[in-house]
Amino acid sequence: MATETTPAALTESEKTFVEKVAQYYYENDGMPHERGRVVGYMMICDPPAQTADEISLMLGVERAAIDRIVDQLTPENDPVSVFERTGALSENYTLRLRENSWAPKVRGIFSEFPDFHRIAATGLQELRAEGASDERLRRLANMERFLGFVSSEMPAILERYEKNRSSRNA
Repeated sequence: MATETTPAALTESEKTFVEKVAQYYYENDGMPHERGRVVGYMMICDPPAQTADEISLMLGVERAAIDRIVDQLTPENDPVSVFERTGALSENYTLRLRENSWAPKVRGIFSEFPDFHRIAATGLQELRAEGASDERLRRLANMERFLGFVSSEMPAILERYEKNRSSRNA
């Protein structure tokens, strides 16, 4: 007769970590706490692949809520998704945090900044030519400067990270 093994409950340190991740995402991205808890748990869970039922049990969240959260965390056709799901939401699928997934995700997010910077720069130029008020121009100029700065700096930051990572793996 097969017995189902129940994973050990989270330690106090693990619970604290999961809650801090959830609070961070809530404060910085407006992400609901339950989704942030799943992210935090998947960062530290053992084994690294967890079934939906295991996640539900460990976090004390209903399975239907886990399914909604995982659906949001594993968008279809997202080449830089941090999480991968094996199986359909109607099954007891498995969720895993992809190894070394944060840098590609950040790179994917920031890859759109140059396009947005060009839109802001063009808009600033056109509004200035039309004689827009200083207040309107100031708001757009602040955004344009920020987007230009991030667009020019982020590739170098990510390149330094990759070099650092490669030298540590050598």
